[in-house]
Amino acid sequence: MIGVWLYLRTNYENRLAMTLVAPVVLYLMAVMVIPFGWAIYMSFTDKMVGTPGNFIGIKNYVNLLADLMFWKAVTNTLVFTLVCVSAKVVFGMIMALVLNEKLIFRNVFRVLLFLPWTIPTIVSIFTWQWIFSDVGGVLNFLLTQLGIIKAPVGWLADAHLAMFSVILVNVWRGIPFVGIGILAGLQAISSDMYEAAMLDGANAVKRFIYITLPSVKEVALLAAVITMIWTLNDFEIIWLMTRGGPSNATQVLSTLSYTTGFLNLHLGKALAISIFSLPLMILLINFVTKRTLSSK
Repeated sequence: MIGVWLYLRTNYENRLAMTLVAPVVLYLMAVMVIPFGWAIYMSFTDKMVGTPGNFIGIKNYVNLLADLMFWKAVTNTLVFTLVCVSAKVVFGMIMALVLNEKLIFRNVFRVLLFLPWTIPTIVSIFTWQWIFSDVGGVLNFLLTQLGIIKAPVGWLADAHLAMFSVILVNVWRGIPFVGIGILAGLQAISSDMYEAAMLDGANAVKRFIYITLPSVKEVALLAAVITMIWTLNDFEIIWLMTRGGPSNATQVLSTLSYTTGFLNLHLGKALAISIFSLPLMILLINFVTKRTLSSK
């Protein structure tokens, strides 16, 4: 009797679990799996906006591999992503270390430093466009008053400075996210470990290397990978600030895909551009998932 009761109870729990999960599965199928499958199929067609597409195999991908503009976008994407993520991790770590100390008005500083991540993107972009403007821009005004420059600089109009400018904005917005994650890891470290290290004569650098870093490395890694995925897909900042210019100096895969699909109306090729970055994202997600699960 006990065995029968356990069997019926197990079946009931399984049916209940499947019933609860079913709406989520159906939702994911409707908004992710089916559209994703459609996008992959369309990338193998010559689909133009407003016209039916014909299956052409891997022609879109072959043409992209021979397209110099595509490779420039790939290079810009890698530079943009690697520089942004590295800077966000470094400054996020510094931010977390500072906010973990017992400071006067610490909570006020936390709120102020987390603001860039909470402000709507469009508001941030308009603010930074005014800062970078070569006509009445606050950055040029300050640099001129300090005698660093003699004439206004076109931060967003110069091919050599535009990438630096969009990287600066992306880093400014992304630092709080990394800082929050690392700060949570820092607060989980027992103070006894630091006290024992101090008694053994370890200075601040050694305490950071041998206690702080090992304790927060998994959190920092997770934050870095998540922000890397977001940065690879970043579209709003670059498009609203430079439209991928000047002279394609800030053209990345996301803006190139948008330009190809919605301005040039070549939807099949645009989807092929977007799918090119998919394997890298899958590898990143797989890597961080394995590292996270193996640490438990």
